Amino acid sequence: MQPSDVSELHYLCLSNPTQFPTHFSLNTNIAPPYQFSRFPNPLYQPHTTPQFQEFNPQLSSNSTSDEADEQQLSIINERKQRRMISNRESARRSRMRKQKHLDELWSQVVWLRNENHQLVDKLNHFSERHDRVVQENAQLKEEASELRQMLTGMQLN
Repeated sequence: MQPSDVSELHYLCLSNPTQFPTHFSLNTNIAPPYQFSRFPNPLYQPHTTPQFQEFNPQLSSNSTSDEADEQQLSIINERKQRRMISNRESARRSRMRKQKHLDELWSQVVWLRNENHQLVDKLNHFSERHDRVVQENAQLKEEASELRQMLTGMQLN
């Protein structure tokens, strides 16, 4: 409730203040420390008849504009608070997306390294086979050359 929302204030004022002992000082110009707007139990009737006095504060234009300024500041602060919470949540989601992307990239790096290792193994295997085939081919060419020489030697004889 804002101070500007109060339109009336009712409080009890005893009609006979002499009922209190002498060590109680009651000044009728000051509101008592307890204030009632209504009695909770309608059947309850106090011993003395209370007198209701109205309190209607007259607000000056300065206090009204101050209250309006305070209310605007309150609204602005509330918006800032909501925006700050929203920004924090957005930053948290952004960090989560970034972490997820980084995790995906690392898993891709691991997969590509594994794939590269397998390809290097295959390349080494085929390179070894190629060397063996080249060597075998050289042996076969040498054997073919020897056989041709033997054949030509037999044909001459």
